[in-house]
Amino acid sequence: MNKIYDYLKKVGVFYLATIDNDQARVRPFGALAKFEDKLYLVTSKEKEVYKQIKKNPKVEISAFDGKTWIRLSAVLEEDDRKEVREEMINQNKKALENMYYADDGKMTVLYLKEGKAVFSTFAGDREVVEI
Repeated sequence: MNKIYDYLKKVGVFYLATIDNDQARVRPFGALAKFEDKLYLVTSKEKEVYKQIKKNPKVEISAFDGKTWIRLSAVLEEDDRKEVREEMINQNKKALENMYYADDGKMTVLYLKEGKAVFSTFAGDREVVEI
């Protein structure tokens, strides 16, 4: 999990794909946190991405650093604890401190579970990391 976290933090922006009925939807994300040996993402309960994840929690994340890329398939599980929301804000102050508050009723955090990340290169090298 550390390799996944370090890679996504390094690239800064990664892309999360969800399913909306029969249509794939992809959007950029950037904030993530490592807490209690889990990797967390953040969104608003008011966004379409949240509704899509609640309906179908299977997602895929992709990112590219110019030489290598990651494709991460996982299931997202919501964690409604205030302490996790606070930790997300603490680890991403610059991006989140004016966007969300731990008790605003909108912010939610979700962790990756049942997943597999594949790190690849143009040379054909591949490394698989299980979540």
